[in-house]
Amino acid sequence: MMRRDFRHEIHVALPVDEAFLLFSPKGEEAWVPGWLPDYIFPATGETGQDMIFRTGSGEEATIWTCLDWQPGRHHVRYLRTTPALRVAFVQVDCCADGDGTRVAVSYGYVPLTAKGQDMVAGMTQEAFRADIDGWSVRIADYLQGAVDPSHPRQNVPS
Repeated sequence: MMRRDFRHEIHVALPVDEAFLLFSPKGEEAWVPGWLPDYIFPATGETGQDMIFRTGSGEEATIWTCLDWQPGRHHVRYLRTTPALRVAFVQVDCCADGDGTRVAVSYGYVPLTAKGQDMVAGMTQEAFRADIDGWSVRIADYLQGAVDPSHPRQNVPS
């Protein structure tokens, strides 16, 4: 099986301590339409190392585990397992950038099935960049009060 890695940076118009929290599962509830994790451990959804939650359904049913949570360093790393298709290592690193924050988002995909292998093989850096740029737009909309969290989730890397 192969591994495909993608990375892209965006800018968020918030101080780094505030911006970083937008990339926790609870934080994403504010700006990712349709993002409603099922918190397993802890049931409160408090982000921390070894946190576990679920998203998706059907073949996209996914179990997330927080592997590394370092809010003082503005770093988080998740393992997301979609048993029918793939595993993804997700990392977000934030750093102060002028009056805002530079956010580096990295995904490393490993297929688990033949269908997952086809999906991972078809992924491109250009599509990943467009997806993460979509995060930037949704966060900006959220900061301006224009996000309706009840709308279905769109343009989020799988």
